[in-house]
Amino acid sequence: MSRAYNQLFRARHFILSGLIIFLVLASGPAGAAGAPGPVPHGFVLGVSQGDDKIVPYLQELGLGWKRIAIPLSRLTPELIEPGLKLSDVMGNASKVRELSRRADWAQTDRRIRSLLDDGIRPIPIVGHGYKQFHARIGGEDAFPDRIGRDHYLAQMYWSVRATVERYDGDGVDDADGIVLKVWQLENELNQAGLTAAWGWREPSWLSGLHCAWNDWGFLTRLLDTLHRAAKDADPEALTFMNFHTDVPDNISRLMGARPWLDAVREWKGLMEIIGFDAYPNYYIADPVRGEVVGGRTLLIKEATGGMPVWVIETDYPAGPASRGFTPEKQAEFVRGSYDSARAAGADGYFKFYMIGADANDTEITDQDLKNLAVVVPLWEGGHSLRLFNWALFRLGYVNSHFLDVVKSVEGYWGMVTPEGEKKPAYNVMRDIARENAAGEAQ
Repeated sequence: MSRAYNQLFRARHFILSGLIIFLVLASGPAGAAGAPGPVPHGFVLGVSQGDDKIVPYLQELGLGWKRIAIPLSRLTPELIEPGLKLSDVMGNASKVRELSRRADWAQTDRRIRSLLDDGIRPIPIVGHGYKQFHARIGGEDAFPDRIGRDHYLAQMYWSVRATVERYDGDGVDDADGIVLKVWQLENELNQAGLTAAWGWREPSWLSGLHCAWNDWGFLTRLLDTLHRAAKDADPEALTFMNFHTDVPDNISRLMGARPWLDAVREWKGLMEIIGFDAYPNYYIADPVRGEVVGGRTLLIKEATGGMPVWVIETDYPAGPASRGFTPEKQAEFVRGSYDSARAAGADGYFKFYMIGADANDTEITDQDLKNLAVVVPLWEGGHSLRLFNWALFRLGYVNSHFLDVVKSVEGYWGMVTPEGEKKPAYNVMRDIARENAAGEAQ
């Protein structure tokens, strides 16, 4: 039995090693005075990503919401009390207060006040585990396998609880004039192993297959810890996690994760709102698949008994033209995805990006396009072994060029060019905002 198990384990590892080169296909884009009311009223519209230079566009469009990240590294670049255990802080308000007083809140306070003064409601992402958001210890990032899983949970608990407490408006340890009630916990945690293998978490690449990020039990405990931290600070807090929904079910299973809808069913009790991300046209321009967003909304509504559902990230690239992507198709997708989501009962919609680079440094050849035509149906069909077989004999090409071809859409999510030119999707979003405002006024 042991020998057979070891052979099976080695075979699985070999297959997964080959599959990593395709994970980009599912990764998606690389979460005061005059302040608006803190609690969502009616349908929520916003933009997921971008610095605060996009605020004038949000105001012009009438989009009132924007995500921002408040990671541990923003509060304390160097880890505070590395030996801290979860039992030291869980439910211990005085210990959290002591740690909070050692954090630097000035930059975050200023940014939130500025957004609120401009009429924009920020949705902070807390407990974010991407590598650029970790505090440091001994010159290295303090990720779970580096400092120990329990120590990591302790750091996440105190920092999230302290953040929610500072902005909950209850008069205890508060920042003056700031009240926030909606929080995103982590980011696409149901595919954390995938994002580790792809290099967005640590450890990465092959090591990402055998670490905390690929341990479903740990991920569940982490989400539970983040949710408890938020609710211990503010029982009125509304939390969500944005589920990654673009990985075929059997490939999720092979990666050691749950199919995305199973993950929703399992984790729905650890949030008050269900968020999800969808990029159905990430690697193929046609047909434009806006209706997919509504289809997934409906599945989530049915799986959760009607919980609030927010489309937290969705988009269609406006280029590169050589792959068939155009600004007109982007506008078609935005209109179709919004309409389908509303029809399915969604409670919020966020377009991913506002200002894009509209540039790509990768030369895309006719052979590259032919290879995409082979690979994409295999991925969408979940044919993992056939994908591996295709890649096995093209490893050099895949690693040195083909992945860059797949990622060539990344510079084209914006509906405004770097020079300020507005694309057709911009006008679509303005129409959507006006329709939404008119509907709310009735």
